Amino acid sequence: MLPEVSDLINRESKYLDQRLWDDWLNLYSDDAVFWAPSWSNEDTLIEDPKTSLNMVFLEGRGRLEDRVFRIETEDSYASMPLDRTVHVVGNITVDGTNNEAIHASANAIVHSYGRHGAQTTGRLYEYVLSDLEGRLTIKQKKIILIDDAVAGPIDIYHF
Repeated sequence: MLPEVSDLINRESKYLDQRLWDDWLNLYSDDAVFWAPSWSNEDTLIEDPKTSLNMVFLEGRGRLEDRVFRIETEDSYASMPLDRTVHVVGNITVDGTNNEAIHASANAIVHSYGRHGAQTTGRLYEYVLSDLEGRLTIKQKKIILIDDAVAGPIDIYHF
């Protein structure tokens, strides 16, 4: 199971860095949740994305498709001009399974370069994966930014 999970997580990073938006979207289930919570204080993340401020909170693959559409049509302030990114992902683990869901996690360093200069930031990823007709898909991705400040606007490919 770990090789398949690692392959999925690594492909996600590759597709973001290479701007292969359709391939990236195809990794997500129709009911996917893409969430980067904010910090409520030095040690605590917000717990409810629907009642608190988030870095990003997108429910459903359609919302991810909307973001990609805005990037591709240059209708996204955060993406013009589009930053170049490199995601370095490691420490991928399968943390458990239940009810046909696979819980996995990973750590990442994301380097981006664009109009606001270069920045390198750390992330912790928490995934819920599901098997959709014999292939793994991302049902939930929670992105925890370990930095408490980000220089400039960010978009889905920064995560």
